[in-house]
Amino acid sequence: MMHFISDTTFGLGSLLLKVFLIVVPLMILLEVSREYKVLDKLIKACYPITRRMGLKRDSIYPLIAGIIFGISYGAGVLIGESDSGRIKGNQLFLVALFLGICHSILEDTLLFAAQGANGFIILGVRLPLAIIVVYLASLILKEKAD
Repeated sequence: MMHFISDTTFGLGSLLLKVFLIVVPLMILLEVSREYKVLDKLIKACYPITRRMGLKRDSIYPLIAGIIFGISYGAGVLIGESDSGRIKGNQLFLVALFLGICHSILEDTLLFAAQGANGFIILGVRLPLAIIVVYLASLILKEKAD
């Protein structure tokens, strides 16, 4: 019994340390990227791809925030953008759909890789799946609007 408790405690402590070493630098990266307008540059670079998926420029910021920093942060940004009126209706749905499939690419991939998963497989499935599903959804929504 004591062996089980010590192994469990060590395993939990090890996992918490890994999570801490991944999440804290990501939060620092977020603050630095905000300060130096890195996300603005990333939005500009991503727009040609996201436009083909049916997303407008105003939808990219919450999308990138959710992809990089997780669904909680991305959802917070998405709610803020929605409340401000910058994102409405179908765009809101498409971003939420994308983030539901493919959120927190950096954080989740690093956390799973730290536990032994293959990060390339995780990215190779989630990202194309999200792109295809959102593209198809945007076509369906556009067709219904016409």
